[in-house]
Amino acid sequence: MQVADKQIHKIEKEVAEIVHSFYLIGDAGNSTLTKNSPALDYLKSKTENATENATLLFLGDNVYETGIPDKTAKNYALAKRRISAQTDVAKQFKGKSIFIPGNHDWYNGLDGLKREEKLVEKALGKNSFLPQNGCPLERVKISKDIVLIIVDTHWFLTNWDNHPTINDNCEIKTRTKFFDEFESLIKKSRGKTTIIALHHPMFTNGSHGGKFSLKSHLSPLPILGTVKNLIRKTSGLTNTDIQNKKYNQLKKHLVTISQENDKAIFVSGHDHNLQYIVQDNLPQIISGSGSKTMATKLSGGAKFTYAAQGFAKLDIYKDGSSIVRFYTAQDDKIVYQAQVLSPNERKVFNTFPKNRVSEKKQQFTLKKRLLKKGFIDIYGENVIESILEQK
Repeated sequence: MQVADKQIHKIEKEVAEIVHSFYLIGDAGNSTLTKNSPALDYLKSKTENATENATLLFLGDNVYETGIPDKTAKNYALAKRRISAQTDVAKQFKGKSIFIPGNHDWYNGLDGLKREEKLVEKALGKNSFLPQNGCPLERVKISKDIVLIIVDTHWFLTNWDNHPTINDNCEIKTRTKFFDEFESLIKKSRGKTTIIALHHPMFTNGSHGGKFSLKSHLSPLPILGTVKNLIRKTSGLTNTDIQNKKYNQLKKHLVTISQENDKAIFVSGHDHNLQYIVQDNLPQIISGSGSKTMATKLSGGAKFTYAAQGFAKLDIYKDGSSIVRFYTAQDDKIVYQAQVLSPNERKVFNTFPKNRVSEKKQQFTLKKRLLKKGFIDIYGENVIESILEQK
């Protein structure tokens, strides 16, 4: 576990009311036919007492290695078991559960993704797998002050030539239109806590961000491993790495647009570790160790990194503030917490002193009034004027 210098992560007494909690776990799709991953079992134990004012988010790569194959495939039973291991946790969860897709969920094509969507919805009901039909964007209203925006990042990154029918059932059919719609949702959500859930993180200090462990440099052999990592870091050959041209394009646009909303928070999986990063004035929570772990480094805007199976919990408070807490199965406790957003600024309304207003009647001649203004002295009727007088 690595924590940035001078970062306070002790557990302090709660002083504000929690209005909604998000439980975040990604890359949890590697259970066996008979055994759940440690992170899943730990998540289940920690969500038994969750209230209905909570959302459980599975942040993609829900089925390793290639999503849900056809029923006739040899690995269909294992793939189905890997998704049911997660839906079983969601079934006992009192709040709402939502699965979002990752790159591995796409690896049996659009048909495989839709098979996964059907399995999840059969277990949990409608709108438990979002976005639907392989489309890129969905907005979920959590409350009047909290919004969830879900992005299928692999939709943007994948080669559409391999998926000829990818946008047949989608309103958004181009990447340009996607950015326009995303910007519209971000602007409409100003003033609200805006959770942006996407599999691929915008900031990361894991292998997908070009940070590699010593073990990685030695695999498959010393020197060869280093060369492999160097090529991966500089070339962006794979669209799973942030150095990839298309991934970098996605990142730049989403970051720039999200900066228009000062209450935006990114939550992601993809890298198999736990990270909390604040960069470009945007908080990034990575909870991608639902069934696998991979080393990470503390650099850049990182506040906390840990290569251990676990999950994150994001609590939103009545005063608009939010706190993220990271839990790990091996430590069986909160290993780090940090305030993500500060409380909303209190609006100060100036009150004026209460004044008694009375009406005073004054008799005068219209003639005098007109004379004062330079009019000819031709009127002389008496009139009554009501004058408001402040006491």
